[in-house]
Amino acid sequence: MPLNKARGRMFKSVGWTWNPAYGCDHSCPYKCWAREIVVERWKKEWVPTFREHYMRDKFPNDGSWIFVCSMGDLFCKGMKDEWVLRIIYKIKEDNADNKFLFVTKNPFSYLAFGLELEDIKDKIILGTTIETNRPMSGRAPSAEERYTNLRTMREEGFRTFLSMEPVADFDLEIIKEWIFQLQPEATEIGLESRTNVFKKPPEEKLRALKLWLDEHGFPYMLKENLRHLEDS
Repeated sequence: MPLNKARGRMFKSVGWTWNPAYGCDHSCPYKCWAREIVVERWKKEWVPTFREHYMRDKFPNDGSWIFVCSMGDLFCKGMKDEWVLRIIYKIKEDNADNKFLFVTKNPFSYLAFGLELEDIKDKIILGTTIETNRPMSGRAPSAEERYTNLRTMREEGFRTFLSMEPVADFDLEIIKEWIFQLQPEATEIGLESRTNVFKKPPEEKLRALKLWLDEHGFPYMLKENLRHLEDS
């Protein structure tokens, strides 16, 4: 079946990936590992694309998180509503003990599909990527918009997830407040690895964020390029 065991650069919370759609139109300034795989290995265009045959997949029943559309952004503007609805309905029909993770840079779409997501509320975790609270280039909504819209979903009782990869320099007090308000099930933190577009956060700032997460009991995972902070 097309589901794949998560490995390598995948979020450590994730057990499986499922890609019934791939591609994205955010034009992020840094090199995206998913885009690299789609373009260079799959020899496909990096545009939102739906894969009908994935609708026949059977999901595992091991209680793990299944990352939906790890090779793109299901909720970017280029994904058709009918594709998103097909995937939501597929998840709704699943009776196994799974949790499905969505991650998008356009969490406003979570609000747009609010009624449909409410039907699978107990099965899903809604995530977003926030590299920094500061302005950055690209077509994706601003970090503040992402935070605000995901916070709205949190206030509606949805479980949340935060990816801070690739993390750029940020304002510590603002990021701490955002995490406190989002109450994420997990936060993934990692540096830019394939390009050098962002100004990296000072190490003492990353250590301060890690200490604050520890003190407040927020679950987090450090990617390989930040593992040296684990003993601090």
